[in-house]
Amino acid sequence: MKITNRLIPVITPALILAGLELFFLKPQFIYFIFIFLVLVIIGATWKIIGKGLMNIEARWLYLLTPLSFLTSGVFFLMFLERPWARHLLALFLAIFCGVFLENIFVYIYEHAKYQINSLENVSNYLNLASMFLFNSSLFGFSVFLNIALWKLSLISFVITFALTFQTIWINKINIRAAPIQISVICLVLFELFWAVSFLPTAFYVNGLIIAISFYLMNNLMRLHLLDSLNKKVIRRYFILCSLIIFLILLTAQWV
Repeated sequence: MKITNRLIPVITPALILAGLELFFLKPQFIYFIFIFLVLVIIGATWKIIGKGLMNIEARWLYLLTPLSFLTSGVFFLMFLERPWARHLLALFLAIFCGVFLENIFVYIYEHAKYQINSLENVSNYLNLASMFLFNSSLFGFSVFLNIALWKLSLISFVITFALTFQTIWINKINIRAAPIQISVICLVLFELFWAVSFLPTAFYVNGLIIAISFYLMNNLMRLHLLDSLNKKVIRRYFILCSLIIFLILLTAQWV
């Protein structure tokens, strides 16, 4: 079984990349290809976890990161026009799904080689990427498909809740200690989604602003719950994220 699971982090990215490349060639089969990719990532994640983790809730929480990452990436691909950008994103999605599965494998089967917090860090970064890809896609749906903003904002709220919840869980923080923090983050980003939608900027710029805000609030929450938060850390995160958002708005093409 270990030998079979050893191949999963290699085979899964290859299948994901092949499925996405097929989508580029046959976009009319997007629904079938998407279902195939979802089944691949679910099967790969559950197989590599094995029978040792019998808690169904834990299985789904492990799965949430790669599934959200892959799904958000497929949505975002629909808005990319340049072929090189599509192929690059497809490669990015495939590789980092493999990286996540590789970290699970090392954590479970080769724990002596496991570097502390590597699985948590990979999960946090993929959740951040998912927030960018998901919210950019939602703004894209608003612009190109004229979907009601209130519907998209509710979807963004659910995504924010799920990824914030997963971030707390993967970092081994007691969920019961964070209901207020989760609620505040979800409500703030819900309101920010509405506010950003009125900016005359591209959909991916809006998505990036949401993602940076998610990064800021989630890291401050995580450090607070781990009793590692202080004024110096708060100042550093605020300066960094404010500077990034300022540069994004400064260099963005306003329409």
